[in-house]
Amino acid sequence: MQIRYYGVRGSLPTPTLPEEVELKVKRFFVRILRTKEYRGLKLKDAVRQVPFHAKSTYGGNTPCVYVRIGNEHIIFDGGSGARMLGFDLMKDKFSKGKGTARFFFSHTHWDHIQGLPFFAPLFIPGNKFEFYSCFPDLEERLRYQHDPRFFPISMDYMQSQKKFIQLNPDEAYDFKSYTVRVMKQNHPGDSFAYRVEADDKTFIYSSDVEFNDKNYGQLHQAIDFYRDADVLTFDSQYTLDEALSKIDWGHSSIQFGIDIAYNANIKKVVLFHYDPTYSDEKISDIVRIGISYKNKLYPKSDLEIIPAHEGLLIEP
Repeated sequence: MQIRYYGVRGSLPTPTLPEEVELKVKRFFVRILRTKEYRGLKLKDAVRQVPFHAKSTYGGNTPCVYVRIGNEHIIFDGGSGARMLGFDLMKDKFSKGKGTARFFFSHTHWDHIQGLPFFAPLFIPGNKFEFYSCFPDLEERLRYQHDPRFFPISMDYMQSQKKFIQLNPDEAYDFKSYTVRVMKQNHPGDSFAYRVEADDKTFIYSSDVEFNDKNYGQLHQAIDFYRDADVLTFDSQYTLDEALSKIDWGHSSIQFGIDIAYNANIKKVVLFHYDPTYSDEKISDIVRIGISYKNKLYPKSDLEIIPAHEGLLIEP
């Protein structure tokens, strides 16, 4: 099982501004030239020691996570990150019309589907795609995005084979080399989490979920659904203060993710769906706060906290 993140932002794409890039470059060279610990090191060695947020970016594309199990291609959500995933898939048999993949949608808010019109493999005749969700009208929702009032190319112009399949929550689905289970989540308009099991490894995709005093009963259900997973990708859009002040907005925080991961015996929790207002530096601060929170409350836990960034590859 290989898991690669192509889009990790929530709500809308957030490109890095030119002034942010310039400031990042200035701070990078100041750090390299003026910090004693970097003196005498080769440039590549110094760069390796610079914190991630100071030399790179978590990314600005909206949700798209790719899971490969053997020759199986599984895609969770089709946010703007799907565009780059499509380019990568076109390097292989998808460019020849011989590719097959399955999309699983948490829900159809724009940030989770807006990359599909730019997903190159969908345009290639011969490629086969299956679209799964718990919404009975998924095809209608995706086609609506291609309405000529909003987008110049219809979905029918995408000449790959497309099949739409409705799933039912709390059921298990056998795809031979892996199984998928689905759980309904608390989010405006509903969203759904997915549990993928293959070769004694378990991956959870749980974006766009909120736990508050109106649905705490679902917390125990979620913990059971997540239990013993190797990797939990969890909605960490807000800080704890923001989550408490934005009740019913449908998102969670890093602290909730850590609490849930600990109680569910998760090995790795991947922070995901960052708020579009967060800079790389703020995300780094939130990660630091989360690690401190985990160390204080669960000092004996081996839980690993990983901030998602575009291009991140995890092999459980």
